[in-house]
Amino acid sequence: MEIYGLTDIGLIRDMNQDSYLISKNDNGDVLLLVCDGIGGAKAGEVASGETVKYFQENFPKAPVFRDLIMAREYISHHVRLANKRVYQLSRNFEEFRGMGTTLTGLLITKHGTLSINVGDSRVYGFLDHKAFRLTIDHTLVNEMLLSGQITYEESVNHPKKHYLVRAIGMWDSVEVDVHKVKDMEYYLVCSDGLHGFLSNEELLSIVYEEGKSVEEKTKELLDAALLKGGYDNITLIFAGGGTCQNT
Repeated sequence: MEIYGLTDIGLIRDMNQDSYLISKNDNGDVLLLVCDGIGGAKAGEVASGETVKYFQENFPKAPVFRDLIMAREYISHHVRLANKRVYQLSRNFEEFRGMGTTLTGLLITKHGTLSINVGDSRVYGFLDHKAFRLTIDHTLVNEMLLSGQITYEESVNHPKKHYLVRAIGMWDSVEVDVHKVKDMEYYLVCSDGLHGFLSNEELLSIVYEEGKSVEEKTKELLDAALLKGGYDNITLIFAGGGTCQNT
């Protein structure tokens, strides 16, 4: 599997609060994470950076997973520990008070692949020229949509569409979604600086562009988001085909 990641400050923001991780341990497991520091909050870049740093330190020491249940328990446990690290930093230092981040990604093992999600960054899968969203946004508006309080049309431009109901570091505990996902031809992990501005059709046109490498497609996805205005930080990890390549 080829894997390539990029992050960009975009064209509007003064700081990049996103971070990402591509890590392969000695057991052959691969962890892909995108963390989007909460926009407008204090030290969002510290929250995302510390979350990635936690997994940089700990994932290489992961045990051999006997099955996917063990892998799920491992990643759920460590997301909760990462949350505690960020939360404690926010409590101990006034300049970090209120900081938080999304955490979204994939854990790829020989037993299968798990999606991981806290917040509103996303994982997409691509199969047979179709796009599948593999995570659910943890936003107030999405909860209102799922409960029938608003329609999809009302949700698109709702003034509270970016209000998160789950995040790393905002509270002393966190609930993380970890689910087995189908094998796909390609996977995309991205912050809302990408998925918030590109439609599924635009994603598909780049993902399935013939004659292009994973690296080239990753750069094209970033360029497409910039062409839409680059209104937010943009971070993505694109994976598929070939042998594993960390960038």
